[in-house]
Amino acid sequence: MERASYNFEGYGDPGYSIISTNYNDGKSQAYISLKNPKNYKKEIPKILGVDSYEKITEQSKYESFDRNVELLRWESFAFNNETVVMLYSVVGIVIFIIIFTSVFCIRNSFAIATTEKMKMYGMLASIGATRKQIKKNVIFESLLLGIIAIPIGILSGIIAVYILMQIVNSLIGENLLSNVNGIIVKVTWLPIFISAILGVVTIYLSAISSAKKASKVSPIDLVRSPEKIKMKARKLKVPKAISKLFKTGGELAYKNLKRSKKKYRTTVISLSVSICIFITMNALLTNMFDLTDNYYQDYDYNLVIYCSNNPKEQIEKITNLNNIDEYFLLYRSDDYLKIFDENKVNKMEGTEELEIIDNDNEETKNLPSGKAFKLQIIGLDDNTFQKYTKKIGVNYEQVKQFGILCDNYVYYQNNSSKQVEKRRYKYEKNDTITGFWKDKEINIKVGAITDQKPYGIENQHYMDGYLIVNMEEYKDIDFKLNYLTIQSSNTEKLVEEIENIKIENIYITNFEESAKEQRAMGIVIKIFLYGFISVITLIGVTNIFNTITSNMELRQKEFAMLKSIGMTKKEFNRMINLETIFYSSKSLIYGITLGLLGTFALYEAFSVKIARGVYIPINAIIISIIAVFILVFIIMKYSMAKINKQNTIETIRNENI
Repeated sequence: MERASYNFEGYGDPGYSIISTNYNDGKSQAYISLKNPKNYKKEIPKILGVDSYEKITEQSKYESFDRNVELLRWESFAFNNETVVMLYSVVGIVIFIIIFTSVFCIRNSFAIATTEKMKMYGMLASIGATRKQIKKNVIFESLLLGIIAIPIGILSGIIAVYILMQIVNSLIGENLLSNVNGIIVKVTWLPIFISAILGVVTIYLSAISSAKKASKVSPIDLVRSPEKIKMKARKLKVPKAISKLFKTGGELAYKNLKRSKKKYRTTVISLSVSICIFITMNALLTNMFDLTDNYYQDYDYNLVIYCSNNPKEQIEKITNLNNIDEYFLLYRSDDYLKIFDENKVNKMEGTEELEIIDNDNEETKNLPSGKAFKLQIIGLDDNTFQKYTKKIGVNYEQVKQFGILCDNYVYYQNNSSKQVEKRRYKYEKNDTITGFWKDKEINIKVGAITDQKPYGIENQHYMDGYLIVNMEEYKDIDFKLNYLTIQSSNTEKLVEEIENIKIENIYITNFEESAKEQRAMGIVIKIFLYGFISVITLIGVTNIFNTITSNMELRQKEFAMLKSIGMTKKEFNRMINLETIFYSSKSLIYGITLGLLGTFALYEAFSVKIARGVYIPINAIIISIIAVFILVFIIMKYSMAKINKQNTIETIRNENI
């Protein structure tokens, strides 16, 4: 059988266990599952025969016991206040964005559909339909759509979740869920009920506003469907810059936007909302990936050998073995780099790791006196240094003679449960770090700054930071081999081969399964997060497409009249392209501003538990700018292709019948 868990068989045991029903030494172990884990602080003391949960270690009548603290924490949601507040804040913001997007999209669709059918309502009114009947007609039609759409939406959601779970189980089930049958889909009625109620309320509120609008207009106006445009000449005045840059096409485009404010405003709002959501969701993704990457490391190796200053010849015997795909060597200097310049250090209350230099012995007589902050120097051989620079995304040739500073640190503020992430030093790229190694002053230029630690020390938390250098460029610093990390496709055979070499003072850790689990968890999180933002993006794109195509169709008469008075195809396309530029630019201004506000709201939500710098989603903003112009241009081309197929005279005649 596979080795049992630590609670059953300790890691210090020889590895031989007999499980039998015939042996009895008078002792037994009981594994207990509580019916109501939320009351574990009351139930566990009763089981152990003590007065209170706080005294279970002092008064328990049993020889030994252990609690599955992680399971109890999740089953009872027993997290500290900051964690709970952060979770609720982040989830609240995300749910608000989802609901707002969905409601806005549905309302927009109903408003456009009602506008398109205004003439039909006018015809009904002209043959005797009352306002009340028209209103009922609109609401009833909307509810019929809801009766069809809501069950389809709920069923589609369940199917989508089921398919997603199957994909997750097939990708990572074996590595992450080796002892169970995979993640199962459990359908509960509460979210279905909330979704249905939310859908009904949204449809009703959207329909009632459209119904009131349809019932208030007179029958003649509804049949003729004239566009009531009341504009003063001064409001249609075109700025000189537009006239000079874009000529007649620009003037027409600008005036069209001014005189059709309602249609123009609808398009701008739709674009702005979609841009805002994309930027905010991108900020959420970035924060979530940063948090999960810190917890679930994506290791480039699956075997670690802890070396105790072994000779180079012994290490080469290992690295020359056949079952090694890739290896990384990590060395540490035999002393810290002592930094005396306190102005270059970010203060962390209660966490200073410093050394007081008194100059009272032979080793420190040449050093300045006072506080010294200890920066650890990590040496990599040239091959490993090249791989490391590639991993962190910097140019090897530009940094090989310099140091790479890795000094991000997470600590708890003022003994509270609030985590603060901060850089230890104020050095920036191209600054020179001046310090003392042993009794010798050295200067190392900072070639790059990163938060990714080298191979083998990813989970170590030395507060004063690491300075990673290429050993071949710093031969005057003494380094000792610390870790040999290996990526192998057959770790068991490799361990056997290494043991056969019989090298002393090494300790081998094979964490292939652990590395697989870490990677698998990272994949799961990425699947969920990317799937989430894909759905939100799809909603936004659908909303934009629906709004623009509908508004363009409502302007058929206007376009037909312009063509009938001699506007050429080239001039017409120029006018439409300029309109696209005008309202895309305006949408981007509003959307990016709202997106930054959403990003700041997420920062505030996360900062309840984890204090990080404000993330500015530069990449998301650039993607938004490019995507909006491309997307709007494609949708406009599609709409105009449909309109251009229609006969100009017939379009004008139909609008005037």
